Amino acid sequence: MAGPDSVPALPGCTDVVLVRSGIPRVYRCLRQGTAAGALVYPVRVDTSTAAAFGKQAKALQGVDHPHVAPVVESGVVDGFPYLISIADTGTLAEQLRSQLLSPAELAVLGRQLAEGLAALHGAGLVHGGLTPGAVVLLPDGRPQLSALTLGLGQHTGHAALNSPSQLYVAPETLRDGTLTASSDLYALGAVLHATISGKPPLAARMGETAGEHILRVLNEPPERLDVLPDAFAEVIARLLEKDPAKRLVSAEVVAAALAALATPPMPSVRPVTATPAPAAPKAPVPSGPKAAPLPRPAVMSRALLRSWPTAQQPATTPTPPPPAPPAAPVQPVASPAAPAPTTASAPGAPAPTTPGAPTAPTPQGHSAPASVASKRRNWLLVAASVVAAAAVITTFAVVNRRGQTDTPPLSAPTPTTVSTPAFAVTLNPPADHSTYVDLSWSGPPDVNYVVVVAQAGKRADTKLVYKRTKDRVAVVPGIQYCFAVQATDGVNQIETDPRPIRDAQCER
Repeated sequence: MAGPDSVPALPGCTDVVLVRSGIPRVYRCLRQGTAAGALVYPVRVDTSTAAAFGKQAKALQGVDHPHVAPVVESGVVDGFPYLISIADTGTLAEQLRSQLLSPAELAVLGRQLAEGLAALHGAGLVHGGLTPGAVVLLPDGRPQLSALTLGLGQHTGHAALNSPSQLYVAPETLRDGTLTASSDLYALGAVLHATISGKPPLAARMGETAGEHILRVLNEPPERLDVLPDAFAEVIARLLEKDPAKRLVSAEVVAAALAALATPPMPSVRPVTATPAPAAPKAPVPSGPKAAPLPRPAVMSRALLRSWPTAQQPATTPTPPPPAPPAAPVQPVASPAAPAPTTASAPGAPAPTTPGAPTAPTPQGHSAPASVASKRRNWLLVAASVVAAAAVITTFAVVNRRGQTDTPPLSAPTPTTVSTPAFAVTLNPPADHSTYVDLSWSGPPDVNYVVVVAQAGKRADTKLVYKRTKDRVAVVPGIQYCFAVQATDGVNQIETDPRPIRDAQCER
C-alpha cells in the first residue's frame, strides 16, 4: 500500500474493491471465500498511536451485540490502521437519500442504536464518529454501528473542521475535543433528527465558513421536530442539549424511553370491531402522526447561501386575455415624444421596429445593428457567469430583453417580454473518485454552461465550461460538496437540482 489513495494489501483479502470513500474508507473483499468488509483509516500513524488503536480494536472485537458491526481482525499495514468486518448492503445515509423513516420506524431504529451504544460504552469504548454514514445495514435490514474512531479522531479528522461528521459532533467536542459517552448521545440525537427531517440539527449552510457554523452549533438551539409527538420530540431535544449534564444520563435510559415510544398506540390505529355497525364509523381521535413514510425534503437553499449565484427564473406565460373585437386599422402618427410601438416576439426572433423610429446610440455615438446587440448580449451572459464566482453579483446573468436597447432613452417605457423555458438540463449523479469528481449532464448542445461547486465551510465557486456537458472537479478527500449546473441560451437561464456527495446536506 503505497499511499492512502492506493488499494490496500490487506492480509488474507483478495479482490479488494473500494465501495465507500470518506473516513474510514470501506472496501469489499473476499476473505477465505466469503465476502467481507474492510475499514481502512487513510492516515499513517506512529508506533504509540498504533498501539492505542490496537488496544481499542481488541476491546471492540470482544463486543458481541446484534447492533454493533463485528470485528474479526484488526491491524496496521504500511502504517495504516484497518479493521475487517462482515459485508454490509449499504448505510443509513444512503437509504435516507431516497426515503425518510416514519415516527414509528424512527423509534425502533433509535432504540436499536441506543442499545448498540450501551454495549460499546459498557466495554469502555466511545464511538466518537456516529453519523448516518457510520450506521451500516445488513441484508435483513438490521442496523449496526460501525466506523468507530478508536482513538484516531485527532489523526483522521472525524471531528475536524469541514468533515462530514462535524454536522453530528457535540458542542463540547467542537469546543475542546472532549469525547465521552454523553458526546455519543448527542450524536445519536443528531442522527435521529436527520432520519426524520432529512438534515441534521443546525446543518451547515453551503457557503458558510466552518467558524460560522461552529458558532451556531455552540449558541443556537436546534429546531424542534413538530412532526413527532411531544414525548418523542422531547427525547431528541434532551439528547441535543448543549450542556452534557442536561442530556439523558445513559444509552440504556435512551433505549428504554424509545422502546416505550415504539409500542402501541404509536402510531394511532383505527380500532377494528368484530361486528361493524351499519352506520358510518367515527373518525379516530388522532394521537400522533401517521406511520406513512415522509417525503424527501427539498434541498439547497440559496436564500441562506449568500454566495451562490442565483439563476433568474423565466417568467411564466400568463393566460392570454379574450380577443378584442376587430377595429379598423389606425395609421400610427410619428411624434418625437411618442415611443415606438413594441410587441412581444418569440424567442430567437428579431424585435419588430417601426420605420423612422430612432436607434439607441452606442457609447461612440453610432447606431448599433440588431446583430451586434445580440452578440453583445450573449457575451454579457458569459461574462456575468464568471463574475458570479467572486460573489460580487447576486444573479446568474443580467440580460437586456429582446427589443430593448443597451441604453434606452429616458422617455422610453420599459418594454415587457414574456418568455417560457425553452430547454431543460439534468445533472447526473456525481462520480466521486476521492480526489476528484466527474460531473456530466444532459442538455442542448448550443447553450453555455456554468458548473457551481459548493464546498462545506467555504464560499461557493463557479466554473464556465461553455458548451461542454461534462467536467472534472478537483475535491478534497473526505470533505462534503454540492454541485449544480446553470445554463443559458441568451434568453432563458435555468439551474439544475443540486447533487451532493459524501452525505452533504444542501439546503434549497
